[in-house]
Amino acid sequence: MLKSKRLKNYILYALGEIILVVLGILIALKVNNNNLENQKQQQLLGSANRVLELMQKDDSDIDDVLKHWVNVEKTIDTVLVITKATEPIVNCESCLNLLLSIKLPELDDEIVQLISNEDLSNSELDTTLKAIAKDYKSILITANFYKESSTEVLKDHLGYLKENYAWFAQYVYNGICDEACQEYHNNSSDYRNKVAYLNFILYDSYQYDLLVFKDRLKNHISKLKSIINN
Repeated sequence: MLKSKRLKNYILYALGEIILVVLGILIALKVNNNNLENQKQQQLLGSANRVLELMQKDDSDIDDVLKHWVNVEKTIDTVLVITKATEPIVNCESCLNLLLSIKLPELDDEIVQLISNEDLSNSELDTTLKAIAKDYKSILITANFYKESSTEVLKDHLGYLKENYAWFAQYVYNGICDEACQEYHNNSSDYRNKVAYLNFILYDSYQYDLLVFKDRLKNHISKLKSIINN
């Protein structure tokens, strides 16, 4: 009986030890999971703050581009609307630069990459980031199209001037536009046609797309700020 009692106590002691070990393991796993979840949330919050910073930069950049385009549109109007086709374009120094360069918003895919690297669930923050990534993927495709098409127009124009006009070198290198150069820009239907084409494929259409995206961007910025601050 004494031996049986000792064996029973030993078994109970052993079971207690096992239970304590199991409980310790479960608690350790719980703590570890909580730590991992906290680390994930901190990482996600860091990514969200970076996304917010980049969106604010893009919003400002788009503003600058749209303001610049207001002046460009005034110059285009001088070429295509205010001046009749049968009349020379006069007193328009800015007209000389219309087909030399373009200013576009500098959007890159860092935001999309940041969000795609996160393991997103269905929380409010995650859902907001998914919506932001979706809109950015769309505008990046649009931006790339307009960048490529408008750049091609400028390259074709410069190539045409290089092959056909002796004043090209001084015009491009030193910004000197002699009488022959002025004649081309003031009276050439070729110049006006190219301005009209660039306006058609870039400013008329891209401006609308940017305005739509900018409205979405403001909403994303406001919502993401609210979530982060709460």
